[in-house]
Parts: sequence; C-alpha cells; structure tokens
Amino acid sequence: MNPTPTPSPARRRRRLVAVGALTAGMSVACAGGALAVAPESAVSRTVSGALQSVGIEWQGMPQGYTPDQYAAFWDAGYTWGDAQHLSELWDLDMIETKARAGQLLADGQTLPITPGTYPEAGADATSVAFDALWSAGYTYEDVEKLSALWSTDDAETKARAGQALVDGQTLPVAPSGTATSGS
Repeated sequence: MNPTPTPSPARRRRRLVAVGALTAGMSVACAGGALAVAPESAVSRTVSGALQSVGIEWQGMPQGYTPDQYAAFWDAGYTWGDAQHLSELWDLDMIETKARAGQLLADGQTLPITPGTYPEAGADATSVAFDALWSAGYTYEDVEKLSALWSTDDAETKARAGQALVDGQTLPVAPSGTATSGS
C-alpha cells in the first residue's frame, strides 16, 4: 500500500490561491448577474457600493442602460410585450431597446406605441405574471420580503406573486411602489 504524499507548503499555498481566485471570480460573476436582474434593489446598491469602495466602477446596469432609462420605461407603464414589439420594430436587442425607449421618455419624447399596447404580445405566462407584479407597484424590496415569508427564491417569488395578482388574489405584503395604469 502506497501512502499518499503530503503536499508541500508551497503547493498548498498555490492551491489555496487558485481556489481563492476561482471563488472570487465566481462571486463577482454572480454579483454581476444579480445586479443585472435587479439593478435598483437594496442588495444591488450594497454590492455596487462595495465594489466601488475597492476601486471597481460598477453601475449595476447593462452597459448603455442607466437607472434613469430603466425607471422611465417601466414607470411609464410599458409592458414586456411592448418592449418586445419595440425591439422588433427598431431591430434592436432588448437591452438596447429599453435603453433607447427609456431615454426618449426621459427626454420628454413619445414612443411609437402607447403603454400597454402589447400586454401579452409574445409573452409567456411568466412575463404576464411579472408585468402584473410590477404594474401593481411591487418593488424588488417587496419581492425580497415575500421570498423570506414564503421561503422561495426571488424568481419563484415573482412568478408566484404575479400569478396570484393575475388571479385576483391579495398578497401578504402590500406594494411599496406606485401602481401604474396597467394594474
């Protein structure tokens, strides 16, 4: 029987550094994904602040898409179906479409469609549920409260809460945002 050789201290340090680098890289990638999904949430603001405190400039939004554009588009009552229609009309990807539309709205201009024109155009049941949730005035912070209450992850919480609203049910957490005309 051959005993397993004990790794040298230098090899252990290299292994530890490699594991640390891999873990740090995965953490940054996951944080980036979380920031992209919920750019205005308390968690995103905290992660963004932490990254900036160590010299990493991170806005938490996809490149070319600002929080003001994000708010202008969704706060105007546009739906996922509207965004899909504009994306096809302008021949742009979804991020660029929402950024352009949001900037036009922020500049006081109008879009070629009115909010809610395509509430379900090309949208699946989950998109309809998400639209119902955001239109009712729920925020990412509200989703986090529901997630804690239901012991579900945020994606499942948004789908479940949105579907409950579509079905005419009342959620156990009141919306902290402002409902749009679509709700």
